Amino acid sequence: MLEPEILKQGDESGNRMIIKYTAPASGAAVWALGIPQAWETPLGPTWCYLVEDEQLTVIDPGCHGSEQHLSEGLEYLGYSLNAVQRIVVTHGHMDHDGGCLSVVKASGAELWAHEIYGSLLLEDRWERETSWRQQITGFQAFENSETVERVKEHHHRSRQLTLDRKVTDGLRSGNLTYYYTPGHSPDELCIQFHNLMFTGDHILPQITPHPSVARSHATFRSSLPQPYRTTNHIYGLKAMLRSLLRVAAMNTTNPPPNNANTTAMHANHPPNNANTAARNPSQPPNNANIAVLPAHRAYYRGQFNLVGLERATEIVQHHITRCHDLLNILKQGPRDLVSLTRDHFSHRELADSNFFLALTEVISHLELLQETGDITTTTPQALLQPNNKIHWNGTESFPNFITNLAPQPTTTPHPPIP
Repeated sequence: MLEPEILKQGDESGNRMIIKYTAPASGAAVWALGIPQAWETPLGPTWCYLVEDEQLTVIDPGCHGSEQHLSEGLEYLGYSLNAVQRIVVTHGHMDHDGGCLSVVKASGAELWAHEIYGSLLLEDRWERETSWRQQITGFQAFENSETVERVKEHHHRSRQLTLDRKVTDGLRSGNLTYYYTPGHSPDELCIQFHNLMFTGDHILPQITPHPSVARSHATFRSSLPQPYRTTNHIYGLKAMLRSLLRVAAMNTTNPPPNNANTTAMHANHPPNNANTAARNPSQPPNNANIAVLPAHRAYYRGQFNLVGLERATEIVQHHITRCHDLLNILKQGPRDLVSLTRDHFSHRELADSNFFLALTEVISHLELLQETGDITTTTPQALLQPNNKIHWNGTESFPNFITNLAPQPTTTPHPPIP
């Protein structure tokens, strides 16, 4: 089992906490810093990870406005901010990379992220998708919210960044191996260090990552690197499920069941052996007993929430259940998109950003259900139009569709960077 040691106490959500994690079997150590958000949120901090490899590496420095917390955490561990040599971004959301500009300016650190991250740095992603959001009743309040102002500020700061290393799937550098896992975001990376996996927002304990929507591929196709333009494998729920299935299959100690609809099992971890030698970086990583180090909820409400790669299978099951729940509502009669969203999330207050998240969560599932033929709309291909009704077709093909999804393709690992 992953061994956490609290070096500095924070609050019950983990804000300003510093933790040392020692990996099972390999004995490799990393340090986690709970970087508070610069706004009120029930999410808890972004967990920023410090890795001593061939370069002193920070993974996800957190949001703009919380850079001082990162600096203080590094100083507690004996480092100054300008000692950071490399920043790795798991994906381009503001609670993960918002602090990059300040850290790069202070340290001169190299910025590493997936190549799609670099392609979208100059894109105003919020404005590019304004047209479809404006079709939705209830979005106006969110467009004028503080959240959107922060999104726009994040875009302004991101335009000043330069991506020094464009990461692609399978890249190995020192003891870090990078896996491309799109779906939550088109540039999402999981990063393996010995038998630890930094999962960003791809795998989270307690909560489930929010899927992107497949329709975004058409919006940004022309801005993507050429290999990603023709077919959408990077946006939407289907992309995320394929990435989850890929990561679940890495769990060699306890691989996922053949049927994704089966309840996930939990890995049995052998005793820790701190004397095991670190792997040679020219060799592929050992996938036995991989422990997950997520960007959120690793510690929350006064307790650790440690999971392994089996959590990926549990998240797949969650989305199967959500598809079932949406169809159960539609079996009662057709609904428009907003009504379906409010019915499905009737137990929550849907205002401002919560409405946006709930609505796009539903859209991502409806896109998949359209592909499986389980639903249709009154006006074909017009899911977002006001008053356009969504109908159940009398079928439930989606469980077999998800079960038979091929995982995101695994590429041959790159040779290690000298």
